[in-house]
Amino acid sequence: MTQTKADVTIGVHPNNHSLFVLRRLSFLEEILKDLNATVAWVDYTDGARTPLRIASGEIDFGGTGSTPPLTAQASGIDIVYVAVSNPRTASGALVVRKESPVQSVADLKGLRIALSEGSWHTSFLATALDKAGILYDDVARADIGNEGAKALLAGEVEAWVGNDPQLTELHNKGLVRTLVPLESHISHRSVWFASRDFATNQPQLLKAVVEALQQADQWIQDNTREAAELFARDLPDWPSADSWEAALRRRPWGLQPITEEFITEQQRVADLLARQHILPKSIVVSDAVLPVPVEIGGE
Repeated sequence: MTQTKADVTIGVHPNNHSLFVLRRLSFLEEILKDLNATVAWVDYTDGARTPLRIASGEIDFGGTGSTPPLTAQASGIDIVYVAVSNPRTASGALVVRKESPVQSVADLKGLRIALSEGSWHTSFLATALDKAGILYDDVARADIGNEGAKALLAGEVEAWVGNDPQLTELHNKGLVRTLVPLESHISHRSVWFASRDFATNQPQLLKAVVEALQQADQWIQDNTREAAELFARDLPDWPSADSWEAALRRRPWGLQPITEEFITEQQRVADLLARQHILPKSIVVSDAVLPVPVEIGGE
């Protein structure tokens, strides 16, 4: 028997906490009932590949940090921005081992740095290095995703672009030292985006997804311990529920509309990445903004 295709397909990975929780609750399914529509979820681990999944038609909608949508535009993938979070500068940092001799960004030249290439890590690291007069290619990058914390502690790399909850756990244990905070480099927002075709032709479904995400974020804010236990249960190789709870309490919740401030932030980073040939070409970020923005309800 042929399975009927869902009306909307959403990509989910652990580093977009809002979508990870939404996939495990029934908020969206309940909203879609009134529209006689259905949702399908596609689970994966590498958020940086979200644009490729949109380009292939595998998903209609996804959420990442700030870099993947820039990569999408520069690669000719027709995405549009839907919503963003408020800045989350407490949720990431460039860190070294507590006893490391590295004292400044300049000391990193020629050293190994662990990160997830193509994620927000790329934008952050490139910006931090650029401010110190160092090119992105002047450091040796180890693209090892969520294994970065282990590699740092094992001495396999000299620095790690860390993110929560692993970052919170290592700080609480006194094992790492912040070399470069996120603040003054990038705003580190969550960014939700969709294929232009889906956003243009299915505005009701897109609005439903945004409404459900708002509900999921509110649920996390109101039920932080329960949310932390959900993450710890479904990601057993990640830090404990206590670390998750501390991490979830450090970040803002709720979706925000696409603003000129955000577009300016993105354009500044896009220009840097293009100048250093991290992106294949220059882009105009505003080209990926919907003519009629998605309505974002109040928190």
